[in-house]
Amino acid sequence: MKKILLLACIGLFGVSVCVVSPSCSMCSGAKGPDTLKINTTEVGAGIIGYNGPTPLEISVYEGVITKIKALPNVESPRYLKLVLDSGLLQQFVGKTVQEAREMQVDAVSGATFTSEAMLENIRLGLSADEQSSK
Repeated sequence: MKKILLLACIGLFGVSVCVVSPSCSMCSGAKGPDTLKINTTEVGAGIIGYNGPTPLEISVYEGVITKIKALPNVESPRYLKLVLDSGLLQQFVGKTVQEAREMQVDAVSGATFTSEAMLENIRLGLSADEQSSK
């Protein structure tokens, strides 16, 4: 009985953290129909990583970035994994769009072309969002 009560409390705590934290990994960035999804496939088509374009999907809810994920690409799996494992994209989660635009983020050592391409996709995606909202 104590184990069940403890697990229920942990579960409720996890859900409450998820509700108040835009960086919660359990939420997967989805906040509802008002979440803006910015796809950089077209706007970033000319941005080439080590092996090709590196499109991203940027989720924004109420002006705050909730998730950034890599979309299907032809990038070298080794370099893509280095960037994703480095936490580069997570640095933007929880930041406002304006804060993210002003961030100075270093490329990932060993995956410089891939990480720089992803950073440029983030900049372009957030700039495209600003242009479309005017």
